[in-house]
Amino acid sequence: MTRRLIEAGHDDFRVEVLQQSVQPARHDEALALNIEPGENVWCREVLLHTAGAPRVFARSVAPLASLADSGLDLDTLGPRSLGEVLFADARIERSVIEISRYPAAWLPSSCSHTGLWGRRSQFSHASLRLLVCEVFLDGWPPAD
Repeated sequence: MTRRLIEAGHDDFRVEVLQQSVQPARHDEALALNIEPGENVWCREVLLHTAGAPRVFARSVAPLASLADSGLDLDTLGPRSLGEVLFADARIERSVIEISRYPAAWLPSSCSHTGLWGRRSQFSHASLRLLVCEVFLDGWPPAD
């Protein structure tokens, strides 16, 4: 995804971190991660910008124990893409990609449109379980 955004935007790609914190897992996330609804998870929400506008909203969550045991230090990502970390480690495997409409209520207020499509998959290795959801905002793909 990051590579496609960079190519589409003629190298003006950037990550805007909206929030990164520990918070309760949503019901759908808990089911996907096989944890209790409301269990605390590490959560990161970002907007991926290219061609002068936000193109993708991404939400990533991981159970705290899973992340602690993984050896990944995701708290220091800052404005780097999570994909850089995940795809740099050949041991990390990606599950099947799920595709569905994304509820507008779950989007940041700056991009709350209805009927947007998203995709979600889980990345894992040993004890690591990281759920990544990417929502394609209006204007994706950007026009050349």
